[in-house]
Amino acid sequence: MEENFYNKLKNLFPLYENVKKAIILAENFNENREMYIAPINQLRSALDHIFKSVKIATESESCDYELKEAKEHMERAGYDALELLAGNLGTGVIKKLELYDTDTLTHVFPDYFTQIKPKITEIRQNVAERRMERKIDSEKSFFDYFNEITELVKINTSVDRRIPSLQEYSDKKIREKQEQQYEEQRKNRKEKLWNYLWGPLIGFFSAVLIAILTWLLTK
Repeated sequence: MEENFYNKLKNLFPLYENVKKAIILAENFNENREMYIAPINQLRSALDHIFKSVKIATESESCDYELKEAKEHMERAGYDALELLAGNLGTGVIKKLELYDTDTLTHVFPDYFTQIKPKITEIRQNVAERRMERKIDSEKSFFDYFNEITELVKINTSVDRRIPSLQEYSDKKIREKQEQQYEEQRKNRKEKLWNYLWGPLIGFFSAVLIAILTWLLTK
């Protein structure tokens, strides 16, 4: 009986391990490093049911009920944490890349438009769908959901690796634009100076020419 109870409890460990990872990731990718109360409360309830099952381990039916309740609370904790993680990572990636214009992203990080942005949109759309799926096959749905949402962590890492190149290209564009503006300003100053001098020069040479003609005619 004890061995059977131990095996049932052991079967909950993979779920707990993934839920714990989801909560830690959600907190780590929160800008304010806040602790999320809702998932923690669900884990607390799961722990309460687990210890109740320990107390009645010899009562198979009641014990199974408590473990079932513990599993459901862990799943709720996991879903809450994963939804928070999806929001944090999706928003974080977009914020990092909205600093760069389309031309910079196209040249340095073309995968953003063809792969990453569509994937973020797809994952966000699947968040609500996964909640419905868990009513049919909760364990399978949760682990699929976990793998899908944590894929955003890889996307975030890929984006972080591109930031230096994006910044370098963006800075280069800014320098080139500044140089172009400086060159245009220099040309404009020359043109203005020439226009400013052209009138007096024409007047001067005209006066000289008239003086010479007058002198020749009166000679």
